[in-house]
Amino acid sequence: MIKSFLKKVIPSHTRQKIRQIQYKLFGLEHSYKHLSTEQVFETIYQKGIWGKNEKGLSTSGRGSHTESIVIPYINAIKKVTEDYPLNSAVDLGCGDFAVGSKLFDMFDRYIACDISSTILNRNKRLYDYKKIEFRKINLAEDELPIGDIAFVRQVLQHLSNREIALFVEKINLTKPYKYIVITEHLPFSSNFIPNIDKPSGPNIRVSLDSGVVLHAPPFQLNYQEKHEICNVEESTGGRKAVIQSVLYVL
Repeated sequence: MIKSFLKKVIPSHTRQKIRQIQYKLFGLEHSYKHLSTEQVFETIYQKGIWGKNEKGLSTSGRGSHTESIVIPYINAIKKVTEDYPLNSAVDLGCGDFAVGSKLFDMFDRYIACDISSTILNRNKRLYDYKKIEFRKINLAEDELPIGDIAFVRQVLQHLSNREIALFVEKINLTKPYKYIVITEHLPFSSNFIPNIDKPSGPNIRVSLDSGVVLHAPPFQLNYQEKHEICNVEESTGGRKAVIQSVLYVL
């Protein structure tokens, strides 16, 4: 009753501003504010913030392990490989490689990157295949590996606008890929405000009624074509959302 009343008397943009303030003061990222981006994600994987498997090992979360989310994505990527000439792929933010392990066989060469040494060292032990190369990469600061296509799956949503902007700037200037697939958690309603800033950390912008849209300000990814290749409805923190994958032809 009280929430319903507040929605009627407080304008939506004011409610959103209040949520942003609460998020900055009390959100999960608050405890990470004095850490570097590398330290943030090392902490996430060392403590299992996104969840642990039956062996007690940290994972990349339910978005990488829930079949109703993963299978439509894998099928969409298979369709992309049928429609475009692709030999090499770069997985930017590979996490625990639960999704990448289902993709790498579609390519002659697969470079899987992450900022966390903890998760990369584990991946190297579990996935020792000639065609896979694991690299430690900070998307915002390091040179990006070259390939025909890059996958950035539910990664940017955890980064600050400053880091995303640096990443997009490199894509626009150096053009290391012909194609890039960006997967992001977005509010279910299409009239949300994109790209509201947040600190880098485990949470995402859906709690702020926002989401990352790379071709919108302030990022402005340069592209020739874009195609929505996969949309999966999902509930995040009690909020209805969609996990959307967009193929950009660069």
